[in-house]
Amino acid sequence: MKSFLLVATMLTLGLANAAGQAKTLANDPLTSLPLIPATDGGKYVGNAPDKMPDGRVCKSKMQGNFYSLFNIKMDAATAWYAAHLTGFKKVQGYESGRTQTAFYTSDGTIVIFLTAVSGAQGENTDAYAIAYERYEPGMSAKTITSMTQGKIVCQ
Repeated sequence: MKSFLLVATMLTLGLANAAGQAKTLANDPLTSLPLIPATDGGKYVGNAPDKMPDGRVCKSKMQGNFYSLFNIKMDAATAWYAAHLTGFKKVQGYESGRTQTAFYTSDGTIVIFLTAVSGAQGENTDAYAIAYERYEPGMSAKTITSMTQGKIVCQ
């Protein structure tokens, strides 16, 4: 009887521990693109996205997922995405005290926005967040560039 209780207790604790560990995603569910490991804050919280509200930007329908970033500098995060998003174009901007880098497909249907914490222009501050966004129809390069500068130009 004591052995049965011990086994039952161990099984219960093991299942509770497994249930408390959140899943860590390797790819964004909206775009299927790779997620930088810095989206997982550790401590078994996982890296499930915060779904952004669907909306419109210029004449395009937008869907997006938002992830916080942990313990990584902006230069390192930008280099990681440049290495993992082959074929994507890259633009950088600065607005409201934050550096922002966008990676986008040539047709403008997928845009990845990497945002830094506040800092001086050109400073290698901590990376703050990453947003994976899908646009239908795609956005122009000029519109995407303008979004990194805080003044949307619809063209």
